[in-house]
Parts: sequence; C-alpha cells; structure tokens
Amino acid sequence: MSDDPNAMVSHYGDGGLRQRIEQGLTAAGVDLRAVTTGDLAPVDEFHSRGRLATRELAALASPVSGERVLDVGSGLGGPARYLAETFGCEVTGIDLTPEFCEVGNWLSELTGLSPKVRLETGSGTALPLPDGHFDLAWTMQMQMNISDKTRLYREIHRVLKPGGRFVLQELAQGAGGPCHLPAPWSSDPAASHLVSPDDLRGVVEAAGFVTTEWRDTTDDALAWYAQHNSKVDAALPVLGTHLVMGEDHERKRHNVQRNYREGRLHQVMGAFRRGD
Repeated sequence: MSDDPNAMVSHYGDGGLRQRIEQGLTAAGVDLRAVTTGDLAPVDEFHSRGRLATRELAALASPVSGERVLDVGSGLGGPARYLAETFGCEVTGIDLTPEFCEVGNWLSELTGLSPKVRLETGSGTALPLPDGHFDLAWTMQMQMNISDKTRLYREIHRVLKPGGRFVLQELAQGAGGPCHLPAPWSSDPAASHLVSPDDLRGVVEAAGFVTTEWRDTTDDALAWYAQHNSKVDAALPVLGTHLVMGEDHERKRHNVQRNYREGRLHQVMGAFRRGD
C-alpha cells in the first residue's frame, strides 16, 4: 500500500509465490489435504516476531466470536486466519498486491477457513468498504510505504463502528539515521516512509482515535531477529518468509536486524478506540 501502487505491487508480488509455497509444504511433509495454520505460520506471518507478535497483538485487541474484523495490509492472511480460527471472528483482509490476495485465499481454502476469511485487493487509503461496518481493525507492519498516513488512519476510523477498536504493530524511524536498504518493505528509499514513534502515534490520534495502550517492542524484535537470522543462516528452511522476500532475502533480513541494533528502526504496538 503505497503512494505508488505499481512500485509496491512489483516489490511484493513477483509471481510464482503459490508454487513456491506448495513446493515448500510438500518438502516439509505437509499433506495438502490437511494443512493447518501452524503449518503455514513460518511463511504467512510476514512481520517481526511472527506468530508470537500476532498472539500479543490479539491479546491487546481482545477479539470476540462473531465480530467483524478488518486487517489492512493483510499480506498472505496469516494473522487473519489466526483470528478466525482462535476467536471465531469474521475477517476481511485488504492488500494492494493481487498475488498476496490470490495466494492467501488459496491458503484459507487449504485450512478450511475460507468461510470466515476473505482477502480483497484494495488500498488502505481508499478502503472499498462501507462506513461503520467493523468492530475491530488491525494492522501489522504495513504503513511504511504510505506517505499520506493521515488518510490511511482516517479511512480505518471511517469503517469502524462507534467505539470500535484498532490495534497495530508497526515500524517507525529511529534517531540513528535512515534505514539500511533493501529491507522487506522496500528496496528504494523513495518508497520508504517511516516516521518517529511519537509522530506515528500522533497521526493515529489526529485521525480520531484515543490511545488505550502504547509500547515500544524494539528490544524484543531485535532479540527475535538475532535468533531467527542465526537459525535461518545455518539451515535455510524449506518453508519460510524467504519465499516471499525473494532472492535478496538474506540482505533484507540482516538489514532489519542491523537497523534495530543501530537505533535506525523501532517497533511499536498500540491499542486504540474510535473517538466519537
């Protein structure tokens, strides 16, 4: 989701992703007739700290069975399927990359969750959704490519019911200088629109949200990346986010770790409610 949609689709959707994942599942010994969300977590939790972060954000969100949830920047739908399976939510995912939506809907079919999870191609700054429709909105590391963050968060505010909740895990600019690229979200500085944690929180609140919790999880993210990179470098798994990041995955992974370590990158979690 970017001010330049074509550039972002090119960055994230290079073609052949379904085939790579299918081959990875088969190599891992997974029966394609009985795929679980746990089987998919190594590849469809495309954010720092993976499934652990999804669980932590869900704890902030307090989802309830039957609630309508919107996942903006849903990627392959890993968190959306987790919310549907674990809490019984009805989840709509919006992502700018058609390949992510197509593959994600296929993965929902494989796990039997397609009745509760549907991914649609669209932009977070112009959501193709009605006003006041959702109980909960959710984002995980998707605003880094968007310069007009005010428009993004106003759109999320618009589609929530009065009093609706919004939770996020996002990346923010640190004081250590510009981030080293390429990174998972961008290979081009012109497409990377990080702001400081305080500025990010400020733009969310200016869009009409009231903060109920805000925490910096950078240290947790750095520790996770150090362990993750060491493990993956030692033995590349048959199924992992490298299938999504492409051939340059090693540089991207290590640049994220370096950015955290040098204070160039922060990770934050926040919980908000729609102000009325």
